[in-house]
Amino acid sequence: MILVLAEKPSVARDLAQVLGASARREGYLEGNGYRVTWAIGHLVALAQPAEIDPGWKRWSRATLPMLPQTFPLSVLASGRAQYRVVERLLHARDTQSVIAATDAGREGELIFRYIYERARCRKPWQRLWLSSMTEPAIRAAFAKLQPGRRYDGLASAARARSQADWLVGMNFSRAYTLTSGTLYSVGRVQTPTLAMVVARDQAIRDFVPEPYREVEASFETARGRYKGTYYAAPPEGLHDAAGRLRPFQVLRARLPADGVLARAIAERTRRGRARVAAVAREPRRTPPPLLYDLTELQRHAHRLFGYSAQRTLEIAQDLYEKHKLLSYPRTDSRHLSSEVARTLPNIVRAIAGPYAALMADGSGERPLGRRYVDDSKVGDHHALIPTASTARLPEGSPHARIYDLVCRRLLMAWHADLIESVTRVLTEVISTATDVFATSGTTIEVPGWTVLDLHRAAPADKLPPGIAQGDPARVLDVVVHDKQTRPPPAYTDATLLTAMETAGRTLDDKTLIDALRESGLGTPATRAATIETLLERGYLARNGKSLNSTPVGEALIAAAHPLVKSPEMTGRWELRLRRMERGDEAFEPFMREISAYVREVVHLLAQQPEAPRAPRPAGQRFQPRKRGGRAAPRRKRARSGTGGRARKPGPASRRKRSPA
Repeated sequence: MILVLAEKPSVARDLAQVLGASARREGYLEGNGYRVTWAIGHLVALAQPAEIDPGWKRWSRATLPMLPQTFPLSVLASGRAQYRVVERLLHARDTQSVIAATDAGREGELIFRYIYERARCRKPWQRLWLSSMTEPAIRAAFAKLQPGRRYDGLASAARARSQADWLVGMNFSRAYTLTSGTLYSVGRVQTPTLAMVVARDQAIRDFVPEPYREVEASFETARGRYKGTYYAAPPEGLHDAAGRLRPFQVLRARLPADGVLARAIAERTRRGRARVAAVAREPRRTPPPLLYDLTELQRHAHRLFGYSAQRTLEIAQDLYEKHKLLSYPRTDSRHLSSEVARTLPNIVRAIAGPYAALMADGSGERPLGRRYVDDSKVGDHHALIPTASTARLPEGSPHARIYDLVCRRLLMAWHADLIESVTRVLTEVISTATDVFATSGTTIEVPGWTVLDLHRAAPADKLPPGIAQGDPARVLDVVVHDKQTRPPPAYTDATLLTAMETAGRTLDDKTLIDALRESGLGTPATRAATIETLLERGYLARNGKSLNSTPVGEALIAAAHPLVKSPEMTGRWELRLRRMERGDEAFEPFMREISAYVREVVHLLAQQPEAPRAPRPAGQRFQPRKRGGRAAPRRKRARSGTGGRARKPGPASRRKRSPA
């Protein structure tokens, strides 16, 4: 018998159907020489402190730091019954070999390895590596099972992540709780993520708006009407050394708030004589966007539909597992391998129906270039794309919307670039002085891939066609606007995902963002769960689309050591875990560094006075202690950001996770 261990019952049923294992047993399926069983997410995890050392049961500074020599594994109470089934099947006399069929990624690898090790199994095993749950993909994957040792690097990274999260979460949660008297949960990834939100909220609160004035004039030429904004010309002139018109950002002037200068400019403009002083037209090409990885899909779905990162992940996972319509969603690649690229003709034929009128010639048949197909940029999984399966989804449903986005994004790859013409015009008004007003307009020359882009607004062309240098103009009106500078925006799911992806660096350059992807906070598969965990623990609250820190979250970050809340340092650790996956980083030095870091922070906290009263859970207040008995906690209403109603806790993930 060959034992197949899947991560979830639904996946196990799909695998069993392909393998012909149709006989139902208690906790597994059997037939055709196979037994197919399943975990329920994590069945086994690192043991709790008291299970490792009974002296660690008591929360005391004397027990810190807790640095186990080994990390024993413990069966989770919620999965004991199914674990017993799996353990029995692993040791069954007729089980000749095992196939690891847990999710093909870091966390799925950890689930299998922990079960295999906790059961002390010694049977030979192989890895099933799936990027699609369609029947042909499952058959193909079983036909080319991989040796388990091929994924030892992935397993090392998973184990290092798990143990690092244990060390940071268990030690720092106790250390900060004992120091503050408030029950805090501190994590390797969640705390730096929270720190970014707290810093942004603080910047918004500290922001002092600066008032300024802006002068806008309306002009009319023989070719039509348009508006312009007053710009102060730099001393070196309107053109650079090459004769090009300087960018408007350089020219723009915010006028003093007292309005004296603004009113003077307005008065001169009303009496002045106007003409078009300069016209610059430049083409702008924008290639089709790269394919989706999970983070980009989550960002886009949040901007378009307001879905949380977790909601988008759940929908994409359903479309992968249940509907068989998407490839593996927890991917961090935006490219395809050459092998997958050969399947694109069948995929495009399967999805083409609703998009036939919008597709470019040769879609699916014409080979894609290295912008999309690059074996060197595909790690464990390729970009998120549709499969060749078909199914009917309720029109307008969240599942249909996400599937539609992924189909459109793939079909865009065969389209031409978006070509726009950007026109910049400077209008001079000559009176007692010469004042310059600037206008920019954009027209689409070739829509290219944007015909498939949802909700993309066409640029508003603010200029009449054919406007030319030297055209005389007439001033129709002049308006002085009162304006003020704006604070930075609050984080949303979309922008927080980007901040996590780049370890908190504020970047506009897409190339730099791509270069920093490996040193972000967490992975595409875990970022949504981190955000949800912060919400559930009351450290963040949703206010519409915004994510804001709560007083409890702000208190934690105020107490946290700079190293504990540093996105950059946590990002560097993530980079080392990625390198470990590839076999370029060793497990032991990484763990030694984590242990040294834990010792340092615990030592620094030990210099601070311990809280004089028993720790209390975050969000709880304690009544004064009565003689002869303990005070009972009084629960405060949790902040929800939805009108004061307490937020109901929901699952932070499909898997149980460590304190980080």
